[in-house]
Amino acid sequence: MLRLTGTARGDTRARPAPLRAGLVSHTCLLRSLPLFFNRSPGTPLRVLCIVAFDTIRVVRYGQPLSRQRRKELATFLDFQACTNAVWDRKPLGAAEYKALRHRLEKAGLGSWIQEYLSRLCVLETRRPFVGGDRRRFDDVRSYREAVARLSLATIAAIALDVECLEDAIRSTYCDRDVAALFRMAMQCQIIDDVVDYREDLSAGLPSFLTASAPLPQAIALTAEAARSYTSSRGPSAGGGVFPLEAALYFLTEVTKLVVAVAGSGEVRKSIPGLKGCER
Repeated sequence: MLRLTGTARGDTRARPAPLRAGLVSHTCLLRSLPLFFNRSPGTPLRVLCIVAFDTIRVVRYGQPLSRQRRKELATFLDFQACTNAVWDRKPLGAAEYKALRHRLEKAGLGSWIQEYLSRLCVLETRRPFVGGDRRRFDDVRSYREAVARLSLATIAAIALDVECLEDAIRSTYCDRDVAALFRMAMQCQIIDDVVDYREDLSAGLPSFLTASAPLPQAIALTAEAARSYTSSRGPSAGGGVFPLEAALYFLTEVTKLVVAVAGSGEVRKSIPGLKGCER
């Protein structure tokens, strides 16, 4: 099996030149282009996740993800979405969930699925309540980060042939490129939380905006969190694969803008999900 290196003290490997990394990323994007038109995975962001790990694999090992492995990752990303829907008590087709799990187990990924579900169960059964002070916000943020790390680590383990899930989880802290993907995942999470605020509040789901009351305080704390998920945070910062670092920078700016708009008193009422929820 291939191993993630540099996960204990930070990744110190030489980085490829930006031009080469960009060409690799472009090639990986073209290779996964058909996935944008397939039923699985269900969203373009999931396809881009596959492209990112394909890029990392080529840059590090000179080996792209096989077509079969890309299909398996697409299935697993859809499976994760279904699993999260279950815990959030959202509508879910039981038949689809079972079909996705059966396909993953048939592909030999049963052990990864079992460990992922086991760890996720522990996190979800301890999820914090919504509404509270700064301490409650920190609790919710830690919970959201833990779930994101687990999800991303399982994907990394499958994509990069990591020997154990614990190593993959450590990589979300110390591996430059995987850590960049984690920060991007958190930025996307913040954007989702802004858009889905009303739905999350009604369902009592812990999110960046429902964690703290009143809403202006939650927005201020969310803006602070968004700034922390930048390329300058943590031992893995800097020197990562250029396309990932560029994507992180762009996504960070978009997230800052979304949160700033949500925090504007004049614009807040016009944002889907925030209208009527200022109190």
